[in-house]
Amino acid sequence: MLKEHLKKWVFLLVIMLSALIIGLKVYAGFYHLFFWFLVSIVVMNLVWIAIQYFSTRLHLVRTIINRVQEDETLEVETLIRNDGLLPAFNLVLEDNLSCAKGQEKKKSLLIEYLGAGPFLKKRYNCACPVRGRYKIGPLAVYFFDPLGLFFLKRRYQVYSELYVYPRTFSIKKFPDLIKGVPPWFGLETSRVSGDEDEFFGIREYKEGDPIKKIHWISTARKNQLIVKQFQRQTFFRATIVFNLEKDKNFGEGKERIAEYIIKIAASVAKYLIEKDISLELIANTGEMVHIPFNRGPEHLGDIFKFLALAQAESRVSLGEIFEEYSRGIPNDTTLIVIMPDTDWRYLPMMLPLEKRNISLVPLILISSTFLYPFQKQEVLKYTKIKLSKLFNFTPILFSRGDNLEEIFLKC
Repeated sequence: MLKEHLKKWVFLLVIMLSALIIGLKVYAGFYHLFFWFLVSIVVMNLVWIAIQYFSTRLHLVRTIINRVQEDETLEVETLIRNDGLLPAFNLVLEDNLSCAKGQEKKKSLLIEYLGAGPFLKKRYNCACPVRGRYKIGPLAVYFFDPLGLFFLKRRYQVYSELYVYPRTFSIKKFPDLIKGVPPWFGLETSRVSGDEDEFFGIREYKEGDPIKKIHWISTARKNQLIVKQFQRQTFFRATIVFNLEKDKNFGEGKERIAEYIIKIAASVAKYLIEKDISLELIANTGEMVHIPFNRGPEHLGDIFKFLALAQAESRVSLGEIFEEYSRGIPNDTTLIVIMPDTDWRYLPMMLPLEKRNISLVPLILISSTFLYPFQKQEVLKYTKIKLSKLFNFTPILFSRGDNLEEIFLKC
């Protein structure tokens, strides 16, 4: 926008210089007439902008959904209303879309006429290619003169928070969660704890819930009553564990190991929670994160918010994480470990969990394929044979460029 106006100012300067040169060769009266004609045009334009700028009172409201997935389109609607007495002309509305890429971060819309009265709706969109948390805004309005030579800018502190979640894929087949336990439709929950019940999560308070079951820490954090929920042993639970080590994050851009781990974790979490399975998540992304057992869309949203922000900054090993948290993994559950093959030396530490009726589901990424994609088939064949001999199971392997949905169909 500034470049366009710079061209106009240069053009105006050229005209004035030309007028000066012409004036040296013509009568002084004609020169003065032409010069003051140009000056009057400039003054009238400046007066126009000043009147527009100081007499126009704008009210702006932006509406967006607060979450999208990577590469999805964010739809934005901004309402603008003129509360002043005079109409406004030649306005440009500019929004700062921090989730977009490159030049799309600045969205400019022309408003030729804005009269006093109801809101004027402006709809626009942008693609959000990278997961994360973004602050959309502020809004800005440019006031132009009739010739478009000058402008004044006014900023409006209108912000919106947006989460760009990792992109998920559909999982249609998944390994059995626990041995010898009825399928998940046999869910049975209880509001009170008895000898056969075990704590599995939290939920909002409902009328009739006993006061002693209030979870005070969550109540204070969410600013509403939250109660502990208990479940019977027929209920399915699963724990997802992963470690985003900085030194092992091979690859480039979205083809990095950490991005694959996050995408797999998000898709597995979505699959399990949609099956009404109680889920917890343990991870290190530079700091330890533990999201306790719970179910439902709100719990999935908490997991997705964490995954949207997760970065490969861990300086500890998967073995250290497992040593710290393994005792807290409940019996009769499933442990889902997402890890690169450089960490498979830690698998023997997890095998004794079978004595506690904990089923182990390792999801392993082949690191070398993120460095040397052309060696993919040879590396996959070698890795499958080696893991089958060492641990007596057929591993679920992932490599760079895989169709992750198809990988799960083979398990």
